Amino acid sequence: MLSLLGVGWYLPKNEITNDFLHEKVGLERGRDWVDSRLGIERRYSILGRDYIKETKNKNPWQAMAYARSHGETPLTMAAAAARSALAQAGVKASQVGWVVANDDTPFETIPSFANLVAKALGVGSGPHCDVNSACSSFARHMHLLGAMREEKLPEFVLCVQSSAYTTRTDYSPKSIDGYIWGDGAAAQVVSARHPGRLKVEPMIFETRPEGADDIVIDTAGHFCQNGAAVREFSIRKTCEMFEEIARQKGLYAENCYTVAHQANYVMQDSIIGHLRLPPERHLRNVREQGNIAAAGCPSVIAQNLDKLHKGDQLVYAVLGSGLAWGGGYMEVL
Repeated sequence: MLSLLGVGWYLPKNEITNDFLHEKVGLERGRDWVDSRLGIERRYSILGRDYIKETKNKNPWQAMAYARSHGETPLTMAAAAARSALAQAGVKASQVGWVVANDDTPFETIPSFANLVAKALGVGSGPHCDVNSACSSFARHMHLLGAMREEKLPEFVLCVQSSAYTTRTDYSPKSIDGYIWGDGAAAQVVSARHPGRLKVEPMIFETRPEGADDIVIDTAGHFCQNGAAVREFSIRKTCEMFEEIARQKGLYAENCYTVAHQANYVMQDSIIGHLRLPPERHLRNVREQGNIAAAGCPSVIAQNLDKLHKGDQLVYAVLGSGLAWGGGYMEVL
């Protein structure tokens, strides 16, 4: 059995509101469009507001250089989220035997992001590695660990999801993506030997390679997706995962919490309507912090952990580029 001993999250300091995007950056979609299609009100970036306003992020290479010079990158966000998770777990960095990491927007092609995180935290030697399935990486990390024999796992594993999508976002006037993306990180201390606050049972992870071109970021290019196709697929597949996990675990919607990929508030409303989920039990944060990719779902869990009680049940389901999807079951211990 996998347990989450500690969970952490981090958002950068630069708040990007819809008013800023409309009035200062010059994005042409109006408030009514954003409210009706996305439901996102604010997001946070490692890029300064003046930088976004002046450059529209025409050149992602320059955005990465700007972020480095101002001391905030996917690595610094990952390390901050990881320190929070370790502190909550009461585990020292030196006790971590394996770092499993995801970064969709790497500033370096080598070494692995996991080794950079390990170095930043003071983690010692181990089989540290990147496991990247874009926005579904949290599910992939849980599924990877859950598929391993317990005696083969180190005492403590640190999973990290971090990305800075705003450095790959086009902020020219006709942009839609500028309304969607925020930056952020999440981290989890996982153990198969020690009980924690949450028991995790990974249940689903699959990919559909024929959809590989539907969501793409070139090495130093802008984010690009087939929005309509991805939206339809995401809603349908999330509903299917929730239904399958509920069937296998014998769950009823009114008795459990649900967490989906934090892509879009309006899409989540559609999922709630399709499955007749109790809105108050569908946990989410995308309205307040935008889509922060793989860190979205685990950041929701981290932010709501204090409101959960022993015996509470939670179903998670996430999707990402690949196309890839995964989900599972959690119980509060």
